[in-house]
Amino acid sequence: MAMLANVVSGLAFSFAYLFSCRLVSERASYKITKWQWGVFCLSVLITLTTNAAPGLSVTNVDVEDIGKFVIHFGPTSGLFFGSLILLIILTLKNFIASSKSSLMLKRVKSTYMVFGMVAFIVSTFAAHFLIPVVFNDFSAVWVPPALSIVEALMVGYALLSDRFYSLRYMFLGCSSFLLNASVYILPVAAIAYFGQGQNTVAVLVALTMLTGIFWHKTHDFFHSQFNRLIYREKGNPVENISSLISEFRYSTEQAIERLNGVLNAKLGQIHRVNNNARSKVFLPYFKGNRSVLVREELEYQIKHGRESNKDTLSHIAHEMRSSDISLVLPITNEKDEIIYFYTVSKDEKLPLFTNEEILGLQLLFDAASRFIITEEKIRKSRVLAGSIAHEIRNPLTKINYHFERIDADMFGGEESRADSITSPDMKRIYQELLEGKKAVQLGNRFIDAILDEMNGEGISTARFKEYSAAKLTSQALNDFSFNSEEHKRRVILDMQTDFDFHGSDTLYSFVIFNLLKNAVCYFDTHPKSKVHIRFSATEDKNLVRVIDTGPGITLEQKEHIFDEYYSFGKRNGSGLGLAYCRRVMESFGGNIDVRSVPGVFTEFVLTFPVLNEVNHLSTLIKPLTQAFQGKKCLAICDRNVFALLSSEFESLGAQVVFYSDESAKLSLSMMEAFDVILIDANRIENTFNFIKQLRSGEFGHQAQVTPIWIHNALHCESEEKLVAAEVNNLTQGEIESVFDRLSFLRSLEAIIADGGLSRLGCLIGSKVLVVDDMQVNRLLVQSYLAKEGVVVIHASSGPEAIAKAKNEHVDLVLMDIQMPGMNGIEATKTIRRLVGNIPIIALSGEYGEDALDSIGKTMDDHLVKPITKQQLVRMLKKWLASQSAMKHLKTHSLLSDSDTP
Repeated sequence: MAMLANVVSGLAFSFAYLFSCRLVSERASYKITKWQWGVFCLSVLITLTTNAAPGLSVTNVDVEDIGKFVIHFGPTSGLFFGSLILLIILTLKNFIASSKSSLMLKRVKSTYMVFGMVAFIVSTFAAHFLIPVVFNDFSAVWVPPALSIVEALMVGYALLSDRFYSLRYMFLGCSSFLLNASVYILPVAAIAYFGQGQNTVAVLVALTMLTGIFWHKTHDFFHSQFNRLIYREKGNPVENISSLISEFRYSTEQAIERLNGVLNAKLGQIHRVNNNARSKVFLPYFKGNRSVLVREELEYQIKHGRESNKDTLSHIAHEMRSSDISLVLPITNEKDEIIYFYTVSKDEKLPLFTNEEILGLQLLFDAASRFIITEEKIRKSRVLAGSIAHEIRNPLTKINYHFERIDADMFGGEESRADSITSPDMKRIYQELLEGKKAVQLGNRFIDAILDEMNGEGISTARFKEYSAAKLTSQALNDFSFNSEEHKRRVILDMQTDFDFHGSDTLYSFVIFNLLKNAVCYFDTHPKSKVHIRFSATEDKNLVRVIDTGPGITLEQKEHIFDEYYSFGKRNGSGLGLAYCRRVMESFGGNIDVRSVPGVFTEFVLTFPVLNEVNHLSTLIKPLTQAFQGKKCLAICDRNVFALLSSEFESLGAQVVFYSDESAKLSLSMMEAFDVILIDANRIENTFNFIKQLRSGEFGHQAQVTPIWIHNALHCESEEKLVAAEVNNLTQGEIESVFDRLSFLRSLEAIIADGGLSRLGCLIGSKVLVVDDMQVNRLLVQSYLAKEGVVVIHASSGPEAIAKAKNEHVDLVLMDIQMPGMNGIEATKTIRRLVGNIPIIALSGEYGEDALDSIGKTMDDHLVKPITKQQLVRMLKKWLASQSAMKHLKTHSLLSDSDTP
């Protein structure tokens, strides 16, 4: 038996060496060299000859008892064990060489095989030679056969598998299982060994039942304890990855970012399966039982496997290598159809994906697929809603254009002309025209609200500004389409108190529109009902109260009135209006609430936070200082008012010159020095002729185009100011009383925003290139700018815009973004390169963050469709007023030189 054990051990060492030679010879097509064959044959020969007969390697065995024996070695034992030592050295050398393969998977496989074979070889050498010779102890000779099982498992696992669990994870699983098993096995073993009688069987049955009941609970406990011990705070990969399912409930994009961090991935993305080239490459691989595609595994299969479809696999591997993709995981729907791929790029220097990581990914995406699919459906719905909103704008723009043409051709395009219309029929037509314009504007505002929702996960506050609540409410009432004048008179606005809030004018108008729409809905059924709108301000909050004396609402309706999709009393109500109003008010930092007495009244209370006056004033003063720095103003007013005006304007960097009497003889040179003329509203009647002289050019061209502002020093109501419509046409703005500093600064801000600081006719002769694939959009812009003396040049595409920008020498470009072929961003970059740095303004309905970011990086400014004439003229004055002033100076200089003898 000892000789047979030597033969088996010796042959095991020889074949282990031969196997290691095969591992390191992969570059030579697994060809073993002659000297390696020689070493193998010599070791086999030594093993067989030294153990062929008694007395050579083993002379005698003294057996004392079971497991107690002494082996006496013969004269050839030295040769035999010496050859084994040589085989161990050569085998270890080959294993080390094999672990240096260029393929990481190859190195991992070699590590597993080395671990198993070294465990067997070292244990065999120690148990069969080292320990018996040194200590004369043969009790450990059973160890090598036992560890040969480990060798077989490790080598077999490495040969048959291309994906491995990490040693830590295997230790976690084995240790927690063995400790949990020992908890139940040891008591059973003890009772079975020491127990006697019939009670023993009953106890064993009870313990077996307890094992079935508590096994999972105790296993989870030991698993968690070992998990904390082995992985510390990080936790094991399966739990870390699968726990990210909660992230997918809110955002797939954010969840993927977290997942990439857990995997230490450079990039991880979800791609929808479609007819593109990548999908066509990867899809065939997953036909059958394949559940994940790892590039390292694929490349190993191509190099070492015997698959018949190596060409297909090579094509997939090439695609993954060229795209820097390390792993592809299919994501399926409820029908097991692959609808997405999760692809990961990982640094090649990092370890391979372990089996536990892939298991965690599979568990994660099995659960997350429904969230991903739902989010995709929502995204498509949003895109569709946004597309529909944009498409609705096209006919609205066309209607608006025709309204503008009718207004311009029939009524001169000026609202002041309505006072001069004497025919009742024409007045009715003009009123219908105004109502049509309001309807278009209202429709566009609702589209704005829809597109704001499409822009992200809520209402964006990036473009919020400070507004007057009273003024916006008044404007909303003027814009609201009432069914009749009688309905309009039943809405009473009290503007005695006002306050400013930080928010959006469009969204605030939406709230007022919605409350008005709900209230006037019952005007016909409750003919005595009215709507009162009041404002109040306290130290800690500001309020807008909208009270209607209609039917009121019940307590049950009140509890659900701000819920989405809740509606009552209206056939076509969607139930989204008041829910959206609450979201708007919360974005303003406030809230909306309701109280009601059925049959008496309903009151909606809009609550706004009080603005920090210091911050609010500094926010107003900074841009005003930039606008007025170095400006010179002529003030025609009382001396007391002048003192206040002078103080305010000088704090903004402007100089104010005082005149108490407009009849003062002003020289031509003096008038040319002023940038704006301020006239007290209480002196309009006396200064009317002076204003007409200025505008007629009696004081020179520069004075003729100097802006004139009316200063309402005593804050009089319009009917008390004796300001005729003709005077309004000759002036460019109205300043609120200087005694209320906030209102005064706000009125300055509004005038400047409307271009009231620019000289009259500053746009005359300017060339503007309008680029839009929709003709009606270009015509509408032209109708607005033609009245300002602007020359409008049309372009319907990106290439046409580039050609005209090169040839026409335009002063400014209004650029649409979404156009067939070359879009506005690409056209802008080309114009910048070929023409130079001319102002290019985006004129589009873009609301997406990516689009806005691109616009901000390539263009000078942005106008969001639909635009009004006021917005368009204001933008052009902002970018062209300085250029126009330079042109006027050059022209005036040339005329002066020509007059010089």
